[in-house]
Amino acid sequence: MLIDHLPKQLEAWHDFYLVVGTGARARAFVSPIATHFTTVLIGSSVMLVPELEMPLLGTLLAVGGFGGLIYTGWTGAHRQWREGRLPMLDWIWFVGLPAVCYALILASGVLIAMSRAIGLYAIAATMLLLVVVGIRNAWDVVLWVAQQARPEPPEKKPARRR
Repeated sequence: MLIDHLPKQLEAWHDFYLVVGTGARARAFVSPIATHFTTVLIGSSVMLVPELEMPLLGTLLAVGGFGGLIYTGWTGAHRQWREGRLPMLDWIWFVGLPAVCYALILASGVLIAMSRAIGLYAIAATMLLLVVVGIRNAWDVVLWVAQQARPEPPEKKPARRR
């Protein structure tokens, strides 16, 4: 379905992207996780640019989605999973879902560039999913770090008196 009034429909999403983008920014702290939150922050910011033509908006989103796919492959988590160092559940959350999200961002960008209204819904759902993935992964990393064995502090030797 082609829509001539897509920019006006996009304006109705202003508050959504403002809230999602702000929430993502507040939680970024670990490299791949930070990349996911930064993607949401930048994607939400791009969606708020006034008078940005739909073909350019779609192209920017598609390029970002493609870059996210490349980054997900570059992290090497898939290789670690194949070598047995990453459990299936971690693969789903740290590799599978982010790859799906970036593929959906790419597809949403193409749809928006083609002035298809479904692209707006798809990018909104994808941004939410990417925030959920980031929050879950951040929590998983925090728990993992907290559960690591800590070395015992060195014993203090009594001071020698002369």
